[in-house]
Amino acid sequence: MNDVFLKFTDETTALAALAGEGIAPDAESEKLPTMGVLSDGSDFVLHVCGQGSGTVYEPTGNTITDVNAETGEDNSRPEMAAVAGYHINMRFDGDVPAGLAGFDIAPQTPAERFA
Repeated sequence: MNDVFLKFTDETTALAALAGEGIAPDAESEKLPTMGVLSDGSDFVLHVCGQGSGTVYEPTGNTITDVNAETGEDNSRPEMAAVAGYHINMRFDGDVPAGLAGFDIAPQTPAERFA
């Protein structure tokens, strides 16, 4: 299986590119399929990042300092900012379809991965 990390300018662009490969949202739920078969017969698994929003986040380099007033526990954490674009991860049985290859960003450290 080939894991691919796709970044589109927005959801409309993503849906158009996926439609070109025969992948469309369900008519009732309007959600993209989580798996299926492409027109060439190869299997795919699809995951819209950000719990279906298409948004992923990355650390800004700043820290949000937060201490629990009751316990004194340090709840500090990295500040996160949205990364521009609409993000979808896909896993293919074969090669990335030509219509999606131009959106493959191959990040060094993906924000979300398949389990």
